Parts: sequence; structure tokens; C-alpha cells
Amino acid sequence: MFERLITFIKGAINKMFNTSDIAKDFNIDISTNNEVMRLIEKCANIYNHKAPWLNEEVKSLNVAKTICEKVAKAVTIELKSQVRDKEIEEIYQRFIKNIRTNTEYALAKGGMFFKPFYSNGKIKISCIHADKFIPVKFDSTGELLGAIFIDQMVKGDEIYTRLEYNDLNNTTITIKNVAYKTNKNNSNTLGTKTNLNSIPEWKGIQEETQIENVNRLIGGYFKIPIANPIDNASLVGVPIFANAIEILEEIDKQFSRTLWEYEGAELALDVDATTFKKDEKDKYILPKGKERLFRMLDFNDDERTWNVFSPAIRDAALFNGLNEWLRQCESQCGLSFGVLSKETGIAKTATEINSSKQDYYVTVSDIQGALQTALEDLVYGIDVLMMLYGIPHKANPDISFDWDDSILVDSEKKQSQSLIERNAGLIDDVEYFIQTRDYSEKEAIEYVEKMKQRSPEEPVKKEEIEE
Repeated sequence: MFERLITFIKGAINKMFNTSDIAKDFNIDISTNNEVMRLIEKCANIYNHKAPWLNEEVKSLNVAKTICEKVAKAVTIELKSQVRDKEIEEIYQRFIKNIRTNTEYALAKGGMFFKPFYSNGKIKISCIHADKFIPVKFDSTGELLGAIFIDQMVKGDEIYTRLEYNDLNNTTITIKNVAYKTNKNNSNTLGTKTNLNSIPEWKGIQEETQIENVNRLIGGYFKIPIANPIDNASLVGVPIFANAIEILEEIDKQFSRTLWEYEGAELALDVDATTFKKDEKDKYILPKGKERLFRMLDFNDDERTWNVFSPAIRDAALFNGLNEWLRQCESQCGLSFGVLSKETGIAKTATEINSSKQDYYVTVSDIQGALQTALEDLVYGIDVLMMLYGIPHKANPDISFDWDDSILVDSEKKQSQSLIERNAGLIDDVEYFIQTRDYSEKEAIEYVEKMKQRSPEEPVKKEEIEE
């Protein structure tokens, strides 16, 4: 069951399958409707520079990619997490190395499933994007209880699709597998049912199996905590920019207007067609490297043979308009002003600035909470598989997380304020190091004692505190 990493052949899935077609062979009702899946698919295309409004005239500033990249950095930049078991910690830390990239993909598509699996005596982790699996059911708290994962491969002109349905009922996970075959020309349909053992890569995978004595699915669902604008009752995560799709379109249009302004106002010399000679191919012989500067015209005027074309550029007004659209996008996505937009000469009140930073802090904090839950579930899944396959380890290990609040609190200002309070006698040396270096109380006491031992007759010096 877990001996093969779920992979996805690029280009094999041109469109998301109809959820009702997927559900029929499992005899289930899928809570995720087709409109939600289409939203995820659309956002994935926008992120991948394939927005539906792009054409020869409308170019992309690719703001969706920028949003996901910047928020992913803010979410993970200070993440420190450990598992108190050597065997699981080794697997976990290899996975954590790529957590920023995976967070970015999750933000772009509404979520990701961290799915551990067993292969050649080892536990590995597959990151399944939200457009490659379908949440089937949730409990009243929003915890995922069932999901269908899509595995595809291409062989010649045929596309083979395997659907793996994971369903948690009480303390038992039931896993079912169904395979299909279709032609490349019908890649958006499942096709006809086929035998799993007829495909060498899937040979040995059981059609149905169970894992008992568990309390959650094997893996963690990292769901972006954004309200669903398509189906308010849906518990499926949506991309961080789902509420700003129309604004993203206007941003690209405004950006394209700015590009056209520069191109249309490009310096040129309109010269009479008789000014330059022609070569044997009837083309004008222009100064080498300056061809784009000249435009051949027929003035029909003996007194004028050339004209300078150099209109004024209206870039200031266009960039101001673009900047305002970027600010609107920041507001819709829960970002602070300045993440995408540029600061203008208009003074903003302290209340406005703090409110913007607070919104961004809440956005990042909520995403960190969702990511932490998914990572805890991932570690649980690794633990279950290790016990299932008899891999020695410490059962039910603890996992710790350390996040950072630097989005809301400037670390330099925080340290400066703590120093002022320490010098005024409002806090002691121990509290100072707790606040500025994230020491525990024990670590801070030990550090201060070591400093005192160096100069037993002297108090701790200000320079040592500021080092």
C-alpha cells in the first residue's frame, strides 16, 4: 500500500475530474463540490503564470506568486521544530528543510497533504498538492476524515489513473484502490476500469486494506485558513488570494498599460522615405544598431524631411493607479501595506499602520497554526507506520515548535525597549535575556551567573548586555 510514492505526470491531468465520477466506484458522497475544485484549479493556473486573462496585450506582473512567496517566508522564517525521537527526527528534519517551498505551494492552491509512506525499509514523505487530491468528508471540528488521492502515469497513448480512497471510521482506516485507463485525447475523464495488477508499477497494491487502532488519517492536511468564497459551508482550504482574483486581473491590465506607455512613447525619428537608400532586397539601409530609431514616412513636403517623435510619458499616473490596485490586493489577502505596494508620500496615521500590521500578523499566525497541526498529524502518521512495519523507535514522541512574532514586533525596537527598562531597574538581567534572546529562565540565570563569575566584584556591564 505504501510502497510507492504518489507521483503525478506533468500534463497528464489537463482538467480536474468531475467529483461525481470519482465517487461512484466508492459509493460515497463527496462534500467537496466541483465549483470548489474549479476554484483551486483556476488559482493554480494563476500562480503558474497561466491566468485566463493573459494574452498578447495583457502581460502578467505575477503578483499571485509574489504573495505566496512572501507569506511563506513570513510563516516559516523563524520556524524551529523538533521531535523527541532520534529515528523520527531524522525523517522529520529532512522534510522540514523544504517546508518554505511546500508552504508556498499550499498557499497557492489552498492546501497540501503531507503523506508518509513505506518504501524499501524506510519511511518517506510525499507532498500532495491540493489540485491532486480531494477531501471527501470532515467531522464537526473540521478535521479531515476521508480523502481521495490521484496517481497517474502515461504509457504510450494511454493514461492510467489510480484513485486511492482513505476513510477513517471510529478507530479504523479503510483504504481502497481503483484503477482506470483512458486515451490521451480524453485525459479529463477517468475512462474504463482496469485491473491494478495489469500495471507493473501498481502490481501488489491491494484493492482494499485496513489500519486499526488509529484516531486520524495517516498524514497531515495543511489547510490554508481562508473563508471559502465559493461554498461557505465547505471546509476545504482555498488559496490565499482566492478573494482577490478580479483585483489580480486589474493589476495585470494596469501593468500592461504601463508597459504600453513606455513602448508607445519610445523615441523615434520620422524621416522621409527618400532619406535612405535601399539594398538589393528593397530594404532601407539604416545606421547599424539604430534600426528601431527610424520610421520611414512620406511627408510629401519639400521643406520637411524628418520629425522627432518624443511624447511625454505619463508613467507617474499609471504607477499610482497600479500601486492603488496593489494596496487593494494587500487588503483582500490580509497583508500589511508595503508587502506588495510602495509607500507613497501620503502620511498614514499610526492607527492605520498598526491595524495593517495587525492584520498581517493574524494572517501569518493563523497559517502557522494550521501548519503546526498538519506537522503534528504527519509525525503521528510516521509513528503509526513505524509501528506497522516494525521499525524500532520511541512511540508517541513529543514534538516542539518555536515560531516568531517579528512581523508584529520589530526585534531591534524590542531589544532597545528592554535595555531601557533594564537600565531603569524595571527588569533585571535575567528578564532582559529572556526577552531579547529567547532564553528560558534557566538558561538566562546560568548565563548571568557565568558573566558574574568573570568579574565577581563588578556588576554586569552595559556593553556585555548589548553584545
